[in-house]
Parts: sequence; structure tokens; C-alpha cells
Amino acid sequence: MSRGPALAARPLITGAARGIGRAFVDEFLEAGAERVYAGVRKAVDADRLAAADLRVTPLLLDATDPAQVRAAAAAAADLTVLVNNAGVQNRGAYLGYPDLTPVREEMEVNYFGPLAMVRAFAPALAENRGAVVNVLSIAALAYVPSAGPYNASKMAAQALTLCLREELAGRVRVIGVYPAGYDTAMAAHVDKAFLFPPRQLTAAVLSALRDGGADEVLPDATSQRIASALRSGWPAADAVAERRGRPGEG
Repeated sequence: MSRGPALAARPLITGAARGIGRAFVDEFLEAGAERVYAGVRKAVDADRLAAADLRVTPLLLDATDPAQVRAAAAAAADLTVLVNNAGVQNRGAYLGYPDLTPVREEMEVNYFGPLAMVRAFAPALAENRGAVVNVLSIAALAYVPSAGPYNASKMAAQALTLCLREELAGRVRVIGVYPAGYDTAMAAHVDKAFLFPPRQLTAAVLSALRDGGADEVLPDATSQRIASALRSGWPAADAVAERRGRPGEG
């Protein structure tokens, strides 16, 4: 399967209105994408993105809405890369929520959303010899304290990524991305000294797409260090504690 620059020609990005999703839009445009499908949930965001560059085609797309997923699959049948970026983190522990609504939301958005998108777009991606990029989290590999439901949703998405890589082998490349903390609205509560710029992540992903590198992308020093610690046999909680002790590295 080709792994060259053509893979970035016509990407679709979920959660494209801001943060890492918007950084992906800009990164693909600067890389010379023919067209960028930008999935957003609000019409005002669609209008803003459409005005930014003529190559951007906004799609009203909530990955947990089956009708919107079907409509997007029909509108973007020529895509070459599906970036499952949309996500939610409610910042709570299992026993801290008054009910299971936030837990279900995280699983719906972070796990079932990417699953629905891949199911809908797999035929087109296979025909176009394309790729799936699942933006996961280092929380897919290591426990993040006081965020059990978020951990579970990302770990489920990690299992999904591994299984899809087997199911789509030889037809669609499947890449998992494991970022630590990035300077987005989701991390507004975190000291910026511990955060990385979104374009660092997106550049690492496009490099992997372009150069045919590894199918696991660790885009920053923090994620690299935690992954290395886990491979060395450290308990996951210790790896996260090590991360917390190093300002400026995530």
C-alpha cells in the first residue's frame, strides 16, 4: 500500500472547529491538500472554516449521530485520510459523578464515535488506499489520576485501533496517536508549562503519513517518556507521576 504524500490529499477531520482539529486543518492545507473535509457541530464554525480557505469543505458532523455520519460518508467519498480527532473529557472519577451520564458521554464520543466513522468510511478508504488516524491519548496506555472514565474510553479506543489495524490490513493503514498535554480548551485547567503546541502533534502525524513511519505516533517528549517507562515495566501510575514532575515537557 502506498504511504506517500498522496495520502494527505483529501483528509476528513472530526472536531475541526478548534484546538488540535483546527491545527490539523491548517497542517493539511500547508502540506498542499487538494481538499480538506472539516467536520464540525455548529453552522457558525462551518461558515468560519469555509471562509478561511476555498479548499476547506465543512461538514456538519457529530460522530455520535448516525444520520450525520451517513451524510458525511456520502459527501466525502473521495477522502484519503480519516482523522478521528473529536473527543471529550469530563474530568471526573467513577465514584465522583452523581450518575453515569458523563461516563456514557465519554464512551460515546471517544469510542463509539470513531468506530461509527471507520465503519462508514472503510469502503471509500480501501478503494482510495487511504489511512485512518485515531487521535487517542497517553491515557490510552497509562492511568491518569481522577479520570477513570476518560481512561477507559481511550483504552477502549486503543483496543479499537489495534483491532481495526488487523481487520483492514493490506487495505487501509491505521495509525494511533498518543499525545500528552496540549494547549487546547480541553487542557485549560493545566499549567501551560506542561503543555505542547497543537501543531507539534499534527506535524508528527503528517510526517508519519508522508514517510511511512511507525503506526504508533508519540508526538512529544512526555508521551515518549511514558511509553518508554511502560515498556521498561514501570507501573502506569508511576509513569504518570514521573511526567508530572517535569515542567515544560507535557
